[in-house]
Amino acid sequence: MAVRNVLEERQFDELLRNGFPARLHIRAEIWTVGRYFDDVRGRAEWDVIVQYNVVEKSYEVARVVGDRVMSLGSYLRFADARAASELAYLPALPTPKRGQKGYVLVQAELQTLEVTDLDEVERWLRGEARPAVKGKRSPASALTRGVRTLASRILGGEVRQLEARSPTMKF
Repeated sequence: MAVRNVLEERQFDELLRNGFPARLHIRAEIWTVGRYFDDVRGRAEWDVIVQYNVVEKSYEVARVVGDRVMSLGSYLRFADARAASELAYLPALPTPKRGQKGYVLVQAELQTLEVTDLDEVERWLRGEARPAVKGKRSPASALTRGVRTLASRILGGEVRQLEARSPTMKF
């Protein structure tokens, strides 16, 4: 699966060069068609992060799946970094029973982040926010992270949500 043309606009290059890394969160789901209701059979989620390294004057691209970070390369041109962010990724999704009708639903959320928020996102991706949610850590730290994310949006960060669905097919 690949999400294409999301970082196509010139504004994203400008945001990256001004210290706003971009995070593309992708969720793919396999659905089966039911008589009255459709049913989700499997789900996979991953992130693609693009950031500009001011010192090296290059764009760094990485894919994050669970707690694993895979570098997709370092690029001098924004167009090359964008192409790397669009590389296909095949997540492990269960296949519905043979002959069953279904479809694939892909949702993507693009966020531009403040540089300091990138560390927060990486910690969150590693699961460090979970203890606060479960009551094992101070809720104030989770609240602080939320306030920082809100400040990022006010200062120029953006959230864009996209969705695409495949045609219904027979498995």
